[in-house]
Amino acid sequence: MSGLITFLTALCTACVFIGAVHLICPDGTLEKPVKYVLSLVFIVTIISAAGFLKGGFNTDINFNTAAEVSDEELKAASARYVYEQVLKSNQINFTEITVCTDKTEDDSIVISKVIIYSDCNKERVLAALGEAAKNLEVEIVNE
Repeated sequence: MSGLITFLTALCTACVFIGAVHLICPDGTLEKPVKYVLSLVFIVTIISAAGFLKGGFNTDINFNTAAEVSDEELKAASARYVYEQVLKSNQINFTEITVCTDKTEDDSIVISKVIIYSDCNKERVLAALGEAAKNLEVEIVNE
């Protein structure tokens, strides 16, 4: 990647230099020879800058981040978000929601338990969750 940056830097520098010289070039009989020399300088600059790319142009860009997230973590995070939004919309105070997941034999992920840390009573929290709390175990820890 540094070869590409060096090539582009040399190209831009040559363009600026040649443009500045072209602005001050005289009109008349010297106009064509000066443009010819500037064109040759530009070609030589590109050829010499291409020498920086001798080792080949490496287009490999690593899109892998240092913190790769597993499917299990993504599903737990999305479930946590849904439960947070339901509790907030029902104006239930909570400090933390923990989602426990399990992997099944066919490598699918199943939410097995949700732990909600809240100062509200259990019935109010379960009523707010409605259908979301019926198919899995919901534990409410009173603080």
